[in-house]
Amino acid sequence: MAAAAAQGKRSGKFRHVYGDVAKSDHQFTELKNPLTSGEARYVSCNDKFLAVSKSAGGGPVYILRNDKPGRVNMNTPTLSVQKGKAWDHDFHPFISNMIATVSDDCTVAVTQFPLDGLTENITKADVLMHGHGKKVVLCQFNPCANSLLASASYDKTVKLWNIESQNCVMTFKEPGDNIYSLEWNHDGSQIAVSGKDKQLRLFDPRIPDEASSVQAFEGSKSSKVFWIPNLNWIGACGFSKNARRQCKFWDLKDLSKPIYSNDIDQVSSVLMPYYDNDHGLLYLSGKGDGTVSFQEVINDDKKLYPLGQYRATEPQKGGGWLAKRACDVWKCEVNRFYKLTKNSIIPVSFVVPRKSGADVFQEDIYPDTYAGKPALSADEWLKGANKEPVTITMDPEKRTDDSGGVLFKKKATYQELEADNAALRARVKELEAKLGITSEEEEDDEKEQANDEQQEAAPVVADEPEPVADAPAADEPAADE
Repeated sequence: MAAAAAQGKRSGKFRHVYGDVAKSDHQFTELKNPLTSGEARYVSCNDKFLAVSKSAGGGPVYILRNDKPGRVNMNTPTLSVQKGKAWDHDFHPFISNMIATVSDDCTVAVTQFPLDGLTENITKADVLMHGHGKKVVLCQFNPCANSLLASASYDKTVKLWNIESQNCVMTFKEPGDNIYSLEWNHDGSQIAVSGKDKQLRLFDPRIPDEASSVQAFEGSKSSKVFWIPNLNWIGACGFSKNARRQCKFWDLKDLSKPIYSNDIDQVSSVLMPYYDNDHGLLYLSGKGDGTVSFQEVINDDKKLYPLGQYRATEPQKGGGWLAKRACDVWKCEVNRFYKLTKNSIIPVSFVVPRKSGADVFQEDIYPDTYAGKPALSADEWLKGANKEPVTITMDPEKRTDDSGGVLFKKKATYQELEADNAALRARVKELEAKLGITSEEEEDDEKEQANDEQQEAAPVVADEPEPVADAPAADEPAADE
């Protein structure tokens, strides 16, 4: 499908895709005070969990199992590991029960939680990193290399963190104003950012001085960037000088001018794009309106072919997309959008109608998809290596339940090693004292002290005058006489 799109051919398999809303008993209802301001999507998803920030002190974040919908109680446990609001969050791509959060207090936190979900409030992060000068508003993990996290702040910088060593390995300082969006490409070799300065910037974090930049939009309202890997393009949604919503594509071989530009409408809500690289479909959901449109991206003269819209009377504040590998293939579900409203999260499934879909696996609409396994270690990536993402089959009969076996191992900082060393020395002294053992250092100290005491106790002897030769007596004749 994506390969056919690159050749300028439409597949025709998705012309009848429709949005199917979950029934009320499969929705997350009575959600208290979700955070619906800022530049993020507000909802993060992986194959097992979804997260949404709560608008309250301490930056609490709801982490809900996507297979356990229902009423969200007031006493539902939250993750609250920072002092300010959690503006954005992103699940670790290879460890399903680990999440990164960024906050008002200028910190970037990474926290692991129980595999079955939260059973109590979590108030301490596994990793807490400092470095930004103003509030941090966006974050995203590298999709291929393990333990690398990018963050964007109102201090007009993008930082890259190694969460194992807790070090900032790169700072990108080119943006001239606040950053509106931050996206890794599919193999984690480049980052794209758009901002209030109306520029679209692309750079490899390993060589940030070689960034490419192009003016994306004339309007200064929020813009959002997305990659189109199968066509080697990049796209963005933003606003014209007359406040009309726009969608543009650029060919990565030549960023001097867009290869596609279209004024969509005059609506003021910000468009949140999501590109499905497996199928070549672009989904656009507006913050503040009730529609999610979907279109096919093809490498021909027209470029974009509208397929349809999901419409609802209740507007969405934002939303997140389920990891493709968790879609229900027996329902012919090709994507699932978790729509956030003022007090609920509503799953919307995008379905390809097939008569035999409930009985036979539809191989033609389910190519191999992103597996959620690392292709590289952080060190390999930092040394310049790139690899394609690891993929997995969508056929339930061929799939194995393999999480990839990725474990998070935090490396101790220098200060932590110093503290551990001091604690161990103190413990050794304590045990030696109990056993009556004298350490070599103490023996040396005792010998030195004893020598000092001996020197102090020794009597002081006055210097004796040198003996003088006796003079010869007067009555004694001289020897030579």
